[in-house]
Amino acid sequence: MKKRFFSILIPAMLLLAMASCSKSSFDYLGKSYPSSGTPEIFFRDQDVPQDYEVMGKVTAEVPYSKKLKYIQNKVMTVARENGADAVLFSDVNIRSTGTTRSSGGAATGRRVRGGGNVSRSSDNEVKNVEAVLLKYKSNIPSKSE
Repeated sequence: MKKRFFSILIPAMLLLAMASCSKSSFDYLGKSYPSSGTPEIFFRDQDVPQDYEVMGKVTAEVPYSKKLKYIQNKVMTVARENGADAVLFSDVNIRSTGTTRSSGGAATGRRVRGGGNVSRSSDNEVKNVEAVLLKYKSNIPSKSE
């Protein structure tokens, strides 16, 4: 019985650990326009060649193991889907997240096993990227259209 319990518990814990490490999120808050092709990429606002309106902001949080090129491609997809003319990558940082779990002694039937305190902790590093989506003022549809 005990052997079977552990043969189920260990794979379940591994699946949970892998699932929690592989989560990526890409959130967009802002306006949308009709698609205008492939957006340009900028890393400094003074490099943007035209007057623009800030459409919104994309925030991405991905596991540390993901390459920055993966993040860039995903952000560019969000920009294209929302009609951005340009993307201004504004912030890239690495953040540690962690969890701690503890439990007291275990009891089975009438027997109480002493000294059963268990504590587990895990640290994960994630990459956070922020990007601003831009629409060139010359490409903003007029309200009468």
